[in-house]
Amino acid sequence: MQAGWNIRKASVEDMDELIRLRVALLRTTREVETLEDEEALVAKTRRYLERAMPAGRFHAWVAEVGGRLVASSGVMPFERPPVPGNMAGLEMHILNMYTEPEWRGRGIARALFTELMRFSREQGAGRIWLHASDEGRPLYESVGFKPNPMALEWTPPEEA
Repeated sequence: MQAGWNIRKASVEDMDELIRLRVALLRTTREVETLEDEEALVAKTRRYLERAMPAGRFHAWVAEVGGRLVASSGVMPFERPPVPGNMAGLEMHILNMYTEPEWRGRGIARALFTELMRFSREQGAGRIWLHASDEGRPLYESVGFKPNPMALEWTPPEEA
């Protein structure tokens, strides 16, 4: 335990809090008080976590203060065909890094990130990647993450 908080791996029993923190993250990144279709998002996220966590398709770590979760993080392992530099083909996608505003600046995000990196290395990941907010970018760059200008994304057009 450090400075009143401790880091631990999350379980399905933490699902409500994981969802609460994910919704807070999404509200923050979109700069809104309520997300579009927030109820549906919560329900679908719950269904996803109910399947993915026990199957090992999503792993989360949390920071806890007095029995209350104040920060969360997650990692999704997946396999691709081997390529030079990643012959194992195992990749890890880090996501859902979020710390409640009043708990920022205390080293919680770095401690969570350290656990994600340790887990990813133990699993034999040949590539670890993430999408970074402007606020989170210095942390990731401080441990060697670099921008990848090769990626393109497609989002389906909104239905009329």
